[in-house]
Amino acid sequence: MFGLSVSQLDAIGFTFVLNQLSPDSPYGIDRKKQIAPFSRQSEHELTECFDNLEKLIAFMQENGSAIEEVRAQLSLLKNIRGSIAKCAAQTLNQIDMFEIKNFLLTFEKLHAAFTKINDTLNLSNITLNPMNDALFLLDPDGSRIAAFTVDSEELTIIRSKKLHIEALLQKETDEASKKNLTAQRYALVQNEDEEEARVLQELTHSLRTHLPAFTAALDAIGLLDLTMAKAHLALTFKAVRPEISSAPVLSFTNMSNPYVEHTLSQLQSQQNLSMTKVSLTMEKGVTIITGANMGGKSVSMKTAVLNALLCQTGFFVFAEKASVPLFDGMYLISDDMQNVKRGLSSFGAEIVELNKITERVKKDFLFIALDEFASTTNPEEGSAIVRALAAYLAASASICVMSTHYDNVVTQEYKHYQVAGLTLPDALNTTKAIKSDPSFIAAYMDYTLLEMGSAASPPKDALAICKLLGLDSEIVKRIEREYL
Repeated sequence: MFGLSVSQLDAIGFTFVLNQLSPDSPYGIDRKKQIAPFSRQSEHELTECFDNLEKLIAFMQENGSAIEEVRAQLSLLKNIRGSIAKCAAQTLNQIDMFEIKNFLLTFEKLHAAFTKINDTLNLSNITLNPMNDALFLLDPDGSRIAAFTVDSEELTIIRSKKLHIEALLQKETDEASKKNLTAQRYALVQNEDEEEARVLQELTHSLRTHLPAFTAALDAIGLLDLTMAKAHLALTFKAVRPEISSAPVLSFTNMSNPYVEHTLSQLQSQQNLSMTKVSLTMEKGVTIITGANMGGKSVSMKTAVLNALLCQTGFFVFAEKASVPLFDGMYLISDDMQNVKRGLSSFGAEIVELNKITERVKKDFLFIALDEFASTTNPEEGSAIVRALAAYLAASASICVMSTHYDNVVTQEYKHYQVAGLTLPDALNTTKAIKSDPSFIAAYMDYTLLEMGSAASPPKDALAICKLLGLDSEIVKRIEREYL
């Protein structure tokens, strides 16, 4: 999607978010499967989407019962797309008519419940028009009973005669008379079948004129259902409306990632941990994030990609505040490249993916996230490659964020963030505990991103981690001498 593979959508948490999205009807579920980014030319439609979400969220908080009535009716709808498609070219059978009638009966209640809330909300681009004429065809007496029976004046006469013959048959004992009555009944059954077929053909023809109304109704139901599901998701996770930026600046204040938070909550040894909310502003050109391994650079980058993608697919974002421009595509290159499985080295896989980006970056406005690019090659070459790539991307019109642990990559033309890193009050007294449970180190990590100048020296977290994990003291001393 939009330059991101299925595995990358999983890795950034987009799949997790989609799994939390629960439409109530089959039409909302179908609409969920079709979620795709709004184009840069569709800003008006995206704004309408956000307006609808904002209205629904406010209404849900004040009028929960009215919303639940709409959701209840949505959940009762069955998928009649097959019957509607069949109606366009074939004669419908009684089962098809039964399904369509039940849909129309539920739709009538949904329309009433939706009209009740939409008189207040006035949602944009979501209109449920009544389908009384179509319902009258299948429920002419207005009984509003779910059962459907093929009926006509002629059928009433035929069925009455058939019942009379069947009653005579039950009493008749003469074989010749029975044979005659049976023949009469068979002829009536044939007449009944022919009349039922005629009625079904006539009803199908009459319903066919309503097909555009059915199509519009199914589409509107799907959009309404999906929009309500997005609003419920935003309420659940306290997501906020992002500003659609006209400038090439992508900014998040205290953003978070529900997938990471969920994962942390599942780790028994880290029950007391939660994701640090981070703030990050990226402008046209290159933003560099530095910090030691285990410093949270990857999580911060993937969280930024997640929230940018959520905005462009019509979701509220997981942040206190966000300003997001609309992109032509988004790319993430990280150390879990799938091409490795096809026989390429990690570095080779990165280059294959980079080629896809360079083909587009010359003409499109992209959001590019490069996580520890070239980290698997030798440090001297890797550092040179990263510096060259940063300079190349800085000259583009796109927004690029790169994380690296290489030195001498940051220059004055790049925006620079550094992970705060280890905070160790009395940390060395905890070495014994950490040696038995290395994950305990995370409790001492500060994942906050600090905006720094180009001359900022990299943190020495790796040495502190060596000490905390109880590395042999002689090796530690040698490392310390190398730092001098």
